Amino acid sequence: MSAIGELETPAGVGAGPAALIEDRVIADGAPIPVINPFTDRAIGTTHEAGGAIVDEAVAAAVAALPSWSRTSAAHRATVLRATADLIDHHGHRIAATVTSEMGMPTALSTATQQVLPASVLRATADAAERFPWEQTVDGAIVRRVAGGVVAAITPWNMPVHQIIAKVAAAFAAGCTVVLKPSEATPFDAALVRRCFLEAGLPAGAFAIVNGTGPETGQALSSHPDITHVSFTGSVRGGKAVAAAAAESLARTTLELGGKSPAVVLPDADLDAVVPRILASGLVNSGQACNATTRLVLPAAHADRIEQLIGDALAELVFGDPTAPETTHGPLASAAHARRVLDHIDLARHDGGRVIAGTGEQLGIGNSRCFVAPIVFGDLDRSASAVREEIFGPVLVVQYYRDVAEAIEVANDSQYGLSAEVWSADRDHAVEVATHLEVGQVKINGVRTRERPTVPFGGVKNSGYGRELGSVGIAEFTEVSAVMA
Repeated sequence: MSAIGELETPAGVGAGPAALIEDRVIADGAPIPVINPFTDRAIGTTHEAGGAIVDEAVAAAVAALPSWSRTSAAHRATVLRATADLIDHHGHRIAATVTSEMGMPTALSTATQQVLPASVLRATADAAERFPWEQTVDGAIVRRVAGGVVAAITPWNMPVHQIIAKVAAAFAAGCTVVLKPSEATPFDAALVRRCFLEAGLPAGAFAIVNGTGPETGQALSSHPDITHVSFTGSVRGGKAVAAAAAESLARTTLELGGKSPAVVLPDADLDAVVPRILASGLVNSGQACNATTRLVLPAAHADRIEQLIGDALAELVFGDPTAPETTHGPLASAAHARRVLDHIDLARHDGGRVIAGTGEQLGIGNSRCFVAPIVFGDLDRSASAVREEIFGPVLVVQYYRDVAEAIEVANDSQYGLSAEVWSADRDHAVEVATHLEVGQVKINGVRTRERPTVPFGGVKNSGYGRELGSVGIAEFTEVSAVMA
């Protein structure tokens, strides 16, 4: 394996570019410091790209599109597999970069930002080779062809995985990509791009523009030569992206977060299940769009459940995200921690009963970003903590009397991204899952890393469109029918 030469670990300390276009680095525009939330120190600086640099990046992707889109699916799959090998090879560097950018504990960063992305790349390569690129329908030749130039706009919370979930499928479809990663996590994106280039992707096929959503993101979403925008972020951001893309009739895929329920049926083994749903709700300190932040639990077992919740929280270790014993790191920024604390105050004001935890700001090192987990009960369904995506270590318990009420409670949300169902009877769990208004349901703890081609995406305010597997590839294709 060759070494990644463009940026060094842990996060390319120093000035970062506004854009990576072909093999050129452009440092222009207003500087944006990148802050390590554990040390509270800048690890580097990126720059706002803005409209002119976006134009140049899109032009490079347009120029690269004809040759890349004409390559075979088998060749594109080979590039994806080679990229997966390079991500594995440079995994320690990539994981360390994510940890320094946004505070994810090293063990989690390795699992979700190295191992999972490599798995998704290999699974996408397999899906591309099996994909129905050409079919016969009513005597016509129906072909799936590359959809064009894709704008990928990704968040900070699972940065490498979110990048790979978008660009792997886009490259498999024969598209070229202009990526705008979060301004909070720009350095891991540059490392990912270098892996793709070393694997054989043409340089112009993958450009990066750094910057904020209102400026660089807006310029990219509204660019007339972008044919598809794939966005992960807030509902407000998704609406802005969809409105900007509508100007040029670009298609959009929007993954806009959730308020995911974990429905535990009365026959489930509570001693085994409760710690697992707590772990799912608090993964990455609650900074996950599919975190099970609503625990829908049988009221008949309330006393036992609340004891188990308290026991599970007591096992968590907050601290230096690079330390092997740390299970939970800081939130991604001091500003975000303040927003989470405000939500906790509001939940108390709304009458929330504290089942376990404190929800206090923790003084660990120099960081202002640690918030202790808290689990609330007795909140009305209209309470903000029940309805809003807090994106922090704040869970709510919602008790039910029978399974019909459990389904009703689970569906009483503006969001519909994902859910979990737990039961000793798998068939019963699957039957309950069919009644849930979400894009994906996990039964008895199955995880994405075990099924990397299963479509992911939401309904209602969680957005539309799907990522991963053959369905994710199809998002970036157009249909061409030839009748003879």
